[in-house]
Amino acid sequence: MARLMALSGALAPPVFVASAAAAALATPGYSSVDTALSALAGPDAPYPWLIGAGFAGYGFLVQPISPLLYAVAGRGRLGWAVWGFVVAYGTGGVLAAVFRTAHSGPVLWGVSEGAVHGAVARVSFAAILLLMVVVPWALRREPSWRAWRRFSLAMAVLSAVLLVPFELDAWPEGRGLVQRGFFLSTMAWVEVTSLRLFQLAGARTP
Repeated sequence: MARLMALSGALAPPVFVASAAAAALATPGYSSVDTALSALAGPDAPYPWLIGAGFAGYGFLVQPISPLLYAVAGRGRLGWAVWGFVVAYGTGGVLAAVFRTAHSGPVLWGVSEGAVHGAVARVSFAAILLLMVVVPWALRREPSWRAWRRFSLAMAVLSAVLLVPFELDAWPEGRGLVQRGFFLSTMAWVEVTSLRLFQLAGARTP
């Protein structure tokens, strides 16, 4: 069961990448360089369900690694916090598929759909950045995780460096590239971590 749960996490990044690529190719005039991925679900997008399926599928597929990370983080309060970060990260992906940023219609109390999309996206990325830092800290005394810890912290720094100019809109002409950069760095963390958990589960199988 643990191997299947880890495999679910490992499938999340390729599923999202395939969905995003299909949606971009199916949208005439779409530029991956200067346009964010969420525009693929905009009012004029021909197949908004493609990118929506990618966000939702990713959000659901990462959830099974939460109990595995809970276990490696030492259970207890820290383990529960890690589990919560995974849930928040994945739920953000699902909600990003429901609330689309290019739509301005009110959702509740006059708040636009785009504003809700932005809020859940920020919570989701805050959760994955916390995972990239907190889990390595929890495993700081485990020699077998040393290389993974270095990778994790490197991806956290890279993700933060890319996220700042995106949030500040510091490079409008390359907004799409910057977004894809921190999407790929965070998904790389999920992929490598899931494969590490898969390997660990295999080693424990009698």
